[in-house]
Amino acid sequence: MTEIKLPDIGEGIAEGEIVAWAVKVGDQIEIDAPLVEVLTDKASVEIPSPVSGEVSEILFELGDLVPVGDVIIRLKSSESKATTNSQAAPEAAAHSLASRVPESTHKATDSDVLATPSIRRAAREKGLDLSQIKGSGPYGRILLEDLETTPEATVQSQASNLAVPPAAAKPKLANEKTSENEERIPLRGIRRKIAEQMVKAKFTAPDFLYADEADFSELVKFRQAVAPDLKAEGIKLTYLPFIIKAVVSALKKFPTLNASFDDLAQEVVLKKYYHIGFATDSPNGLFVPVIKHADQKSLLELSQEIVTLAERVREGKASSEEMRGGTFTITNIGAIGGIMSAPIINHPEVAIMGVNKIYQKPMVYQNEIAIRWACTLSLSFDHRVVDGADGARFTNHVIQLLENPQRLLLEI
Repeated sequence: MTEIKLPDIGEGIAEGEIVAWAVKVGDQIEIDAPLVEVLTDKASVEIPSPVSGEVSEILFELGDLVPVGDVIIRLKSSESKATTNSQAAPEAAAHSLASRVPESTHKATDSDVLATPSIRRAAREKGLDLSQIKGSGPYGRILLEDLETTPEATVQSQASNLAVPPAAAKPKLANEKTSENEERIPLRGIRRKIAEQMVKAKFTAPDFLYADEADFSELVKFRQAVAPDLKAEGIKLTYLPFIIKAVVSALKKFPTLNASFDDLAQEVVLKKYYHIGFATDSPNGLFVPVIKHADQKSLLELSQEIVTLAERVREGKASSEEMRGGTFTITNIGAIGGIMSAPIINHPEVAIMGVNKIYQKPMVYQNEIAIRWACTLSLSFDHRVVDGADGARFTNHVIQLLENPQRLLLEI
């Protein structure tokens, strides 16, 4: 019998959450075959089998938090090309694993197919039966594009196939009342990590919000003038590259906003590099990919990297390296709507800027009332590190550059 433990994944990780088993008791598996997907604070990690054999016992269920070093599965091992040491280096990749199709004679169901948790969620939202979809990924794994090309005929006809396990099958809380008008969804996976991060950020940093309105009319005019030519070259030019450039310029002038706070040492760590994160919505939640050395890249290079990273996040292919190391974050909630927001700091960073809706409204321009393009910028910052005056001056600097694109180009 071979006992396989949750390996030391590195980077100070002490525990991981079980988010997907690739095997079940009785399965015959080969060496290096995927066993389980574990979610850590840094990334989703695939744990491969160090031996071949039969699955004898699975010790943890989905959603369980497992300390590093605990036995997670037992195998009746057969001939192996490797030692039974379970500390084999796992292959880290964001959302790279899911459930493998076990060899079985029973009718295929959603739980049998090879698909990541984010794909399963997207399928549920679309009302699709995964067992009826042919995956185009490795070993028949279902990818996001497979859902997009699925014909209407594969939509599940019975609501029972879509539902989570009934409330009666779940452990009841004290005085819990169940109702057919309610649904309980366990806080697991990425959703749990997002919740933990938000609570940590909100209760660690005494945040201060400063907001001001900018006149984006000249920026809108400039972008509208150059975007068509760039589109013909396959380059999508949004407002985000301009905002990143303006933010980097302001960070150089007000370095306390390009920093982190070391709670243990009680020290402010000023960063002399500019790694800008941008919040990206995906089927599996909100992620913040990071553009490294944004100060060294042109507007066009930033545009291309933004598109590439956003696509990788939405497809569940972004690596842990692409998701960490940020020194300042931008969240563009205005793409959805809203003229004001109060973004939560992406701890351990000390500041985040929210870009709200760009919309037309009457404004005073050259001593006259005119229809202009307005946008409110919302800056949340850690008041332990950043003084209110510096936060206001930082925002004013960003606004001045965005209101005058020609001046911004001189900064690049």
